[in-house]
Amino acid sequence: MKNNNLFVFLISLLTVSSSYAVISRVGSAEDVGVGVQLGQPMGVTGKYWLSSTSAVDGAAGYHFNSNFDIHADYLWHSFSSFDVQNGRLPFYFGVGGRVMLGNDSNLGLRLPLGVSFLTSNEPFEFYAEIAPVIQLVTSLGFDMDGAVGIRVYLNYLK
Repeated sequence: MKNNNLFVFLISLLTVSSSYAVISRVGSAEDVGVGVQLGQPMGVTGKYWLSSTSAVDGAAGYHFNSNFDIHADYLWHSFSSFDVQNGRLPFYFGVGGRVMLGNDSNLGLRLPLGVSFLTSNEPFEFYAEIAPVIQLVTSLGFDMDGAVGIRVYLNYLK
């Protein structure tokens, strides 16, 4: 029940914040986005753009194997693949690390691959990604993360 209330609160916050938005060009240097994601892990996410093509993102939350998952990635974006109206659609890839704490604690190397939709008139980013994970500590192995999510960019809110 508490998880449902938190999810409803976060979606409400994102919806209300859009009424205070200004025309944006999300994806510029020093843009800061926060939001929620569903998948592995299910939880909160953040992204900081270092330039118009590179960013650092991360997430923390519940992993389906009952562990707490926290990860961070360095991402490179390509805006040249598709032309879309009312926004931009970059593909991205990156490298990062993941720490899982719980019964199956481990440390892993993430290789995320995804796509984002950056809206042109609202400060939102919608994204979907998959991330193969090479487990390095406790036992060598392979895992897969994947998520869909939404972020609101704070520096574009009034």
